[in-house]
Amino acid sequence: MKTRVAMLFGGKSVEHEVSVISGIQAVMNMDTDKYEVIPVYMTKRNEMYIGEEIGKIESYKNIDELLKKSQRVIMTNEDGKVTAGYEDADGDRWTLTIKVEHTDTGRPIPNAEVAIGKTGNITVKLPDGTDLDKNHRVTVTVTDHKKNPQENKNIIVKGDLSQTAKGKTDQDGKLTVPEIEERERHGTYILGYTDGTFGPSRSMTRAEAAAIFARLLAEKNGDTISTVANTRFTDIPAHAWYSGYAKYLNNNGVTYGKSKTIFAPDDAITRAEFTTLAVRFFDVYGDGDAEIMEQYRDFNDVSDGYWAATYIKAAAKHGWINGYGDGSFRADDEINRAEVVTIVNRLLGREADADYIADNLRKLNTFPDVSRKHWAYYAVMEAANTHTAILGDSESWSK
Repeated sequence: MKTRVAMLFGGKSVEHEVSVISGIQAVMNMDTDKYEVIPVYMTKRNEMYIGEEIGKIESYKNIDELLKKSQRVIMTNEDGKVTAGYEDADGDRWTLTIKVEHTDTGRPIPNAEVAIGKTGNITVKLPDGTDLDKNHRVTVTVTDHKKNPQENKNIIVKGDLSQTAKGKTDQDGKLTVPEIEERERHGTYILGYTDGTFGPSRSMTRAEAAAIFARLLAEKNGDTISTVANTRFTDIPAHAWYSGYAKYLNNNGVTYGKSKTIFAPDDAITRAEFTTLAVRFFDVYGDGDAEIMEQYRDFNDVSDGYWAATYIKAAAKHGWINGYGDGSFRADDEINRAEVVTIVNRLLGREADADYIADNLRKLNTFPDVSRKHWAYYAVMEAANTHTAILGDSESWSK
């Protein structure tokens, strides 16, 4: 691995020109097999510049032109910040503030070298001794002179051991590097029927809905659900396939019955009942996200006096549920199994990997009544197959 070395020359010295010539000669004589040399020119105003032309002696015949082709380098202060102006290719001037900090602790990184190119691309060189790896991530934040976050700014971050990471700032003006691969186990939360079908258009029973949320909660908590359980509901036999699910949810304050003692496990669950169960499960009762709340419009058939109105609105605020084209929600309509998995996947932020599914069909649970052309095909595949998800801009599955 090459050692990165910065060769600084120029400055306020009366022997400015001599320093430039000596510095460039030293750069040319460095062993490039051992060292990655970065020539740094310091003007007579003590401004530092880097770039391809800085290491060429002939470029110094016209200093003004040299500086226009080069990147000015400024060091971050004790707060990890630097404010710098630059002139783009069109001659427009811009002022940006760049903050460099440790991602895990939020501690600022002083003495980082920051350079802004003609296209607005930003290069950050971390000071010696500052690690850059998956255990030592760095966040760079870019704002303008009005402190507005700057999105889609190209940033390159360089470590002191020749590590390089790059990317674009997000809507908050932030980039965190290096990017790390996040993996998550997505367990199966819905099963097909004994005849091998899924029944996408079949109404979902209250027992089936309880089983879905119980499986999800148990997986998250690392719990095992008993297959035999006594509950407070008189219509749930202890040996019923769903008794353990109902008891598990009830113990966690999620499930609800038709009354204190009646669960009605075989009744079809309505859209309102399912939404209420989902909201209770995710504990979203409250204000919700302000941005989503602004997008929310009341369903024209859900009055404030409707028993599930608050839950329906809470779910809508979070973008979990959609109404129909005519502006209605149809709260008392039954909800089918295809609709359920679509909503639950949206709740969980889960989506199927179409390429993986196409390449591994024989290994996966498939259903004859859910073809690839079915509108909920991928939602069903996501829900009915356990897999390791690699999280990013979109979900991909790992073998």
